[in-house]
Amino acid sequence: MKNNPFGYSKTKLNWIVSDVNILYRDNVEDIIASRVLAGLKEMMETALRVEVMEYNRAGRHERTLERRDYSNGYRKRHLLTKFGLLKHLLVPRTRKKGYEPRVFTQYQRRWKVIDDWLRDIFIAGVSTRDVGWVMKVLVGRSVSAGTVSLVCKALDTQIILFRQRVVPDAYRYLFFDGVMQKVRSCGRVVKKLVLVAYGIKLDGTREVIDFRVAGSESEREWTMFLNSLYQRGLKGVGVRMMVTDGGRGLLAALDMVYPYIPRQRCWVHKLRNVANYLPRRCQADCLQEAKRIYGAAHYQQAVKRFKRWCRRWRDKAPKAVQCLEKDIEGLLTFFEQEKKLWIKLRTTNVIERMFRELRKRTRPMTHFVNVKSCERITFAVINKYNQKWEDRRYAFFK
Repeated sequence: MKNNPFGYSKTKLNWIVSDVNILYRDNVEDIIASRVLAGLKEMMETALRVEVMEYNRAGRHERTLERRDYSNGYRKRHLLTKFGLLKHLLVPRTRKKGYEPRVFTQYQRRWKVIDDWLRDIFIAGVSTRDVGWVMKVLVGRSVSAGTVSLVCKALDTQIILFRQRVVPDAYRYLFFDGVMQKVRSCGRVVKKLVLVAYGIKLDGTREVIDFRVAGSESEREWTMFLNSLYQRGLKGVGVRMMVTDGGRGLLAALDMVYPYIPRQRCWVHKLRNVANYLPRRCQADCLQEAKRIYGAAHYQQAVKRFKRWCRRWRDKAPKAVQCLEKDIEGLLTFFEQEKKLWIKLRTTNVIERMFRELRKRTRPMTHFVNVKSCERITFAVINKYNQKWEDRRYAFFK
């Protein structure tokens, strides 16, 4: 064999390769992992010994007037890292018990990255019980469902800070919509509405500004939500237009808080309402023609197409025509903005994409166990999108 300097037969070479593969699969990965953990343990224990000497202000057996404490042996503890479980880590103790390691906090049993993994896996849709199985595969150590719940409760502090932050008055467009979620309350499952405010900043970056879990989409609930935004700094001075789903409660609340900002009604929501008044036999044709209204090249053409649509369908579906006719002015507001933004400003689809991911996450759960749980998952999804949108590649004005 020309390319075989060892003189082995093809069958012999295949055996060797097979043996190496088996050795790698069965041993090499385990050997590498054990050596990484051993090296990590040695490095951390060395760092802890240096720390305790700095704390004591003296080395081992060193006599000095600056000494403030004495070493008093070690205590053993386990620490879960992203490389696996670190067993019997020697943590120094002092006689006066004043020393606390900076390498990890007192009573900490997991690296922060492990908590981040637990939270991300749970938010991705894995149940609290199954998260333990996933961690067993990742780091060779399972965690309890209770541990996952405690880790996720840490989001409560982030939610409080998110809602207390000052909202800059630096938005060009605002979108308001809500998504229904099922929440257990007082022994029964009830429907709650998650109210969401989404904004496009002056530089084109996007952001979910805030959200609230409300009992309904009434005027009172929306007014409280909008007032909170206004009091925290969102005066709406630079806002060119607001896009809404068309709910009566929201529109009434906007009349109270932001009465002079132009509004655009969402075409998707409106056409759903129109469809409710249409006979099934003509529903597809009627809606297809209605869509040509917002697809017009300019405002005047849209008005002409609307009038033509009314003439054709008024006798066949009078209630459907009335449904669209009473809100046509608000449906054509987007024509006043830059043409390249029309497709983005005529609906609330920018929020609906996030709602779809939220529904995808909550579908396996059937319902939330309480309002706090609903807030945590909603905030986690929102925070994920906000972090992605911070990148200018996702700028709205592109």
